[in-house]
Amino acid sequence: MKTKETVLLAIGTNLGDRLQNLRDVLKKLRSCCHIKRTSHVIETEAILPENAPDGWNIPYLNMVIEADTTRTPLELLSMIKTIETKLGRNTSASRWSPRIIDIDILLYGDLKMETDLLTIPHNELKNRDFLQFLMEGIGYNVPEDIKLGTNNYTALNHFVLYPKFVGILNVTPDSFSDGGKYFDPEKAEAHARKLCADGASVIDVGAQSTRPGYVEVSPSEEILRLSMMLERCNDIKCISIDTYFDAVVKHVLTKPNVKWINDQNSTFSPDTIKLIADRDIKLVVMMHGMQPLWFEDRIKYLRNLGIKKHNIIVDPGIGFEKSRYENIFIIKNLKTYIQQGYEILLGASRKSFISLHANVGVQDRDIESISAACLVEDAGVDYLRVHNVKDHMRFFVTRHCIRNA
Repeated sequence: MKTKETVLLAIGTNLGDRLQNLRDVLKKLRSCCHIKRTSHVIETEAILPENAPDGWNIPYLNMVIEADTTRTPLELLSMIKTIETKLGRNTSASRWSPRIIDIDILLYGDLKMETDLLTIPHNELKNRDFLQFLMEGIGYNVPEDIKLGTNNYTALNHFVLYPKFVGILNVTPDSFSDGGKYFDPEKAEAHARKLCADGASVIDVGAQSTRPGYVEVSPSEEILRLSMMLERCNDIKCISIDTYFDAVVKHVLTKPNVKWINDQNSTFSPDTIKLIADRDIKLVVMMHGMQPLWFEDRIKYLRNLGIKKHNIIVDPGIGFEKSRYENIFIIKNLKTYIQQGYEILLGASRKSFISLHANVGVQDRDIESISAACLVEDAGVDYLRVHNVKDHMRFFVTRHCIRNA
């Protein structure tokens, strides 16, 4: 029986969808080790040699994981190199150039070794104060002979990998939550980029208001509003379109970065559903009212039309045809109320049920929104649809650090 050793790995990325790159690495690493603890994620400036090309100056996301493995150091290194290649790392690129993923063995038990292939402890660990900070953050003592003891690192941002955040962008003149602040295409683009910088994995764009008493606009007007935004944000990796018009779906699916359709009313035609299935993109299914049996039938209907199970995201529909107390009931009982086996999205941000216990305006409900999000994290919620990504992220970073210390 092979001996189990505790290893510390560092993961970095500064190309592509950086948060998703880290999630992908954690999934792959489970083939060669048992992950015990993970740090949160910090963003740092790239470390570069003198006269490096300007294009290399791309900030990194970094994290540290503690794991058990029965692999020898060189076996583990070999598997790590295979994972890097599978995830798209260019093995022939220059050492300091940007990379989609970088995995380093920092420590392997108490082992010290130095070979042409591998040095343990990692020979750069003594120069990386941010790595030592992340190690200490998960309760791992940095060896005294390499400990810097300064903690003078500078982090540009702090993130968690889970839950994933869906940032809300309303390109309407009459949204209930932001009063049309992003109806102008230039302001919409700026806000979309801010949501991404704050840690949103998906940007959910709505061009049709759903506030009480709203006046519906035509599909052509909705398409016009969306087109102006999508043209400006064609480099944002994952966009969700919040709509209930077949014509809108058919138009936006011509855009390669539209990866989700957020189905508001469950009124799409069978042809539209089949088109979504053919494009292999995700479909958010919302429950109106308190009808879990109808909800289950709706999912069966979608599956029969070709939507794959992994592409269905269920949304309990907080605020849609439910009393304020029914909204709270669903949030509290989400784990048993929603059909299991599907990804779950919760959209409680700034919803009116909050006014039961907070006499504040719509735009001042973020503290209460974070409190609701906190309650459902342990219920297996995969995505939180929120207006204020930055403050939600701050909360979950702190919670993660305390739990994993």
